[in-house]
Amino acid sequence: MPANPDNPNDFEGIPMSAIGIDTLIPAPAVRLICGGISDMTLWRWLNGETDPRTGKTTPPVADFPKPTRTINRRRYWSRLEIERFAAGQRVDAA
Repeated sequence: MPANPDNPNDFEGIPMSAIGIDTLIPAPAVRLICGGISDMTLWRWLNGETDPRTGKTTPPVADFPKPTRTINRRRYWSRLEIERFAAGQRVDAA
């Protein structure tokens, strides 16, 4: 049981990635771990986009992990892959 149920990264005060537990997490948890991004931002990170007004194409985020599984049209990611991506983004931003 997580020590803080509001924090999906916290397991008895230790980040799950630190103890090597990998689980599948749904899109809402991915969005939270990635800084509270919107569902549209997650979609853009996976697929890129083309602005209909200018025709400018933005490619998908190259190092963002693809969903590991899709079950009943719901996407699930490896928690460890998402935590590694988020940690790399924090290092790059600093």
